[in-house]
Amino acid sequence: MSNRDLSSPQPTRAAPPSLSAPRRRDGLGLFYLLVFAWAWGVGLLYAALGEPMTRLFGPVTLWNPLIFVTVWSPTLLTLAITARYAGRAGLRELLGRIFRWRFGLRWYAIATLGVAALALGARFVQALVTHTPPPPVFEVAHWPQFVAAGLVMLVLDPGPIGEDPGWRGFALPRMLDRFNPTTAALLLGAIWTVWHLPAFLFSGMPQSSLPLGWFCVAMVSATVLMSWVTINARGAVIPAILMHWAFNRFSDLNPAGAMYAALAYAAAAVAVIVATRGTLSSAPRRQSTLSSEAFLSTHDASS
Repeated sequence: MSNRDLSSPQPTRAAPPSLSAPRRRDGLGLFYLLVFAWAWGVGLLYAALGEPMTRLFGPVTLWNPLIFVTVWSPTLLTLAITARYAGRAGLRELLGRIFRWRFGLRWYAIATLGVAALALGARFVQALVTHTPPPPVFEVAHWPQFVAAGLVMLVLDPGPIGEDPGWRGFALPRMLDRFNPTTAALLLGAIWTVWHLPAFLFSGMPQSSLPLGWFCVAMVSATVLMSWVTINARGAVIPAILMHWAFNRFSDLNPAGAMYAALAYAAAAVAVIVATRGTLSSAPRRQSTLSSEAFLSTHDASS
């Protein structure tokens, strides 16, 4: 070895930027702060300045452009915060998971048909207990109407596409860096539920007629199930979007049916937690917790 080798350390190349686990946590607090400031701020403006706000934007409904954009705020803020903290590489990774569609067919089925079975099963139990007519799902004549309405609402309903890239695509992996999967899902469910609370104040919003307690149970339980499908699809957001759509289309959370639907979802969430031993993963693991690195890179998307 020459004297130059001993005395002059060789230059090293800078490591390329990466999305390490600590880096992924960046922006989570800002996301929660801004998403609540946006939604609750709009609610506060309408509560305090109802008439001027109504003249300017219209009444509080999902078709009010300001409300529509507010429902989209989790996704919009996710894109902005990811660009701020992780740059183009982070945006590519995020968009790749939002639009990733290649994962096991069973997760498509669970996200749609599984939720439909839970929701409709709850309605049949309700009909049996209350001696009321069951939903007409077995009448073939109604199927074209169901399919058409469902496909239209997949586009028009701002909730699934407007919310889930934020809650499931951005917040969930960062929560998994801090908590075990079950705790992360339960906390995220509680946060997601509280975010919806201003909608209960306005008669034009669908939440205004729902029983608050059962709504909370359903939302937290739904978050566990949505976290489960997202984790097992290796971070893909489409299963959560489809499951959110199915919850909105098939659930009856009105006063008469809310208890039955909420208990059905809660039972399914508990079953998933018990069956996976709290990991919310179908893959066998020695660890009791999953980091966002494992969440995004080690799950078999075809499982």
